[in-house]
Amino acid sequence: MNESRQQQILAGQSSIAQKVFGYVPIQTSWSSHDIHGAVSAANATGASAYAIRRALGELKDAGLIREPAGGKFQRDAATPKPKKEPVMTQATKSTVVSIKKSEGALDVLAALSGEVVSLSDEFSKRMKALAGRIEEVALSVEAEREIDAEAITKAKRLQEALREFA
Repeated sequence: MNESRQQQILAGQSSIAQKVFGYVPIQTSWSSHDIHGAVSAANATGASAYAIRRALGELKDAGLIREPAGGKFQRDAATPKPKKEPVMTQATKSTVVSIKKSEGALDVLAALSGEVVSLSDEFSKRMKALAGRIEEVALSVEAEREIDAEAITKAKRLQEALREFA
């Protein structure tokens, strides 16, 4: 992961997670207890050990750190942002343009049409799956409603029976 991407992801984390991230080692893996000790020793935050563990979980879920062994956390060194490629010369640009021109507008339209068709197929499959899940939930809600109705009927019968004895 490059530095800019790492910073973007880190910016979306909680303030405790941002502080804890700086104390997760790169070379070795530490337990949450060790990281909590390092954070406390540096007076970076007064957060509890539970809050540190939660922050480590957030960082792990975001992909900023990893857990190579159970309960041990480590971060990977960020790769420096790559330098921009040198500007292409005019001769190279004209070659690229000529290749794109030879493709033809109809070929591009056909490719776009194919993408739209595949997207609609995928969307259709996902909508059908979602409709199936909704139907399953509706059936389970209906079954629960029937069970509740039977229980209410039994409770009313019991209440009537108790009134007769009273």
